[in-house]
Amino acid sequence: MAEYGGDILGEIAGEASFRQITCDSRKINAGDIFFAIPGKTRRGCFFTREALERGCWGIVEQADEAEEFRHKFGENGQNFRLWVVDNVRQQFVLALKKSLNISKNPIFAVTGTNGKTTITHLLRHLMDIPTAVMGTIGYDLIGKTFPAPQTTPNLEELYRMIAALPRHAALAMELSSHALDQGRAYGLALEAAIFSNLAGDHLDYHGSQKCYFLAKRKLFSGENGEKSVRNILNLNDAHGRRLHREFGGVTYGVNCKKADYNADNLQIFETKTTFQLHHRGEQYFCEVPLLGIFNVENVLAATAAIHESRGIPLGDLVKKLKYFPGVSGRLQRVPNGRGLTILIDYAHTEDGLGKVLETLEGIKRRKIITVFGCGGDRDRTKRPKMMAAACRFSDLIIATSDNPRHEAVEAIFGDMRPGIMSGRRALFEPDRKKAMELALSEAQRGDIILLAGKGHETYQQIGDDKIPFDERETVEAILAHLK
Repeated sequence: MAEYGGDILGEIAGEASFRQITCDSRKINAGDIFFAIPGKTRRGCFFTREALERGCWGIVEQADEAEEFRHKFGENGQNFRLWVVDNVRQQFVLALKKSLNISKNPIFAVTGTNGKTTITHLLRHLMDIPTAVMGTIGYDLIGKTFPAPQTTPNLEELYRMIAALPRHAALAMELSSHALDQGRAYGLALEAAIFSNLAGDHLDYHGSQKCYFLAKRKLFSGENGEKSVRNILNLNDAHGRRLHREFGGVTYGVNCKKADYNADNLQIFETKTTFQLHHRGEQYFCEVPLLGIFNVENVLAATAAIHESRGIPLGDLVKKLKYFPGVSGRLQRVPNGRGLTILIDYAHTEDGLGKVLETLEGIKRRKIITVFGCGGDRDRTKRPKMMAAACRFSDLIIATSDNPRHEAVEAIFGDMRPGIMSGRRALFEPDRKKAMELALSEAQRGDIILLAGKGHETYQQIGDDKIPFDERETVEAILAHLK
């Protein structure tokens, strides 16, 4: 029989020394307390049966599901403690913070379609204290690293990781639209919420560009449980301007005099970009070993966030930018003795691919050869758009597989073909290694080869299998054979 509880946080705190709390029914052990958080498509009651079967001691249930809960489980003969609350997710976060004794580590969260990974790594580079990074490439928790099954971990894992950080450490994390939509970062106390940009992506999940934006918007509106101390917003992006109108904040932009942090006089070279940074009447010459306007936006986002939150002088931050080590799989160069510029990049959207190629167009000496594919089981609408973006700036396009997952590569090719522009040479090779071999055999000294879409990934997902495939190692092996 269910015994109703009273002060949930007080009672759970009294039990915390010998009872675990969790929102994952699969992790319940006898005597644990289960928070029945509603899922995206399933009510919390759906998960309660398993928690009871596994011997939970207490259940925290959503008020609007209480009647359904009593009907299903109220008279099942099992004794357990029951709390009925208006917001289970909120109570779970409060209980986690209390039981884990989470300290106030400065947390910087970045959301947007492109640039999240680069911005988080720039934040770590510029920070004045040890900084953990969570995102697409992995979870680096200062001395402990873990692969990232998803860009943002689930709610419980996130807080347990934060609790494990050194007390005087910061966290720079990517916040995906999926995570924000699903409440996976609920209640985070943020030093800064950073918005990079919004372009077409993930419409297979969100259904529309409007819903995609509204998921990102939650980070700034308070729907995420708490508002950030400060917002850092991109005025070069229409959605960034909207967020600024709605919620205010610190702004940045390229050739944007209205921005609090404005960059102009950009000069893009083969291995670096230089620009002038303007802030409150002061001017700074900046040099960063990254290419393109989009990367200058990333630099401005991180620099503004650190300067505003940590108070580090801009002159000191500018000096550090010159020595940024870069990010794995983000316009990463592959050294070679053939006089080629070979770059590996994660660009997997129309906007990302187009911006990278437009940058390369400005520094090319001869031809640009682009090798890319489109992921399976993902947004089909962006496939012809990505092909069109490749055609605008490439002399030769070689379409190949990315992570086909459960789709046939030829079917993906079929979606890409309508984007081919008249007069452009586009080849289709389903085997990614063969496509890379073809690009390298076609290339001549002075050419640029862009290998787009895989970036840092060390596998190809075909069906449910992740087959080892490290793009950099594969290129080096092909080059060795060509010699």
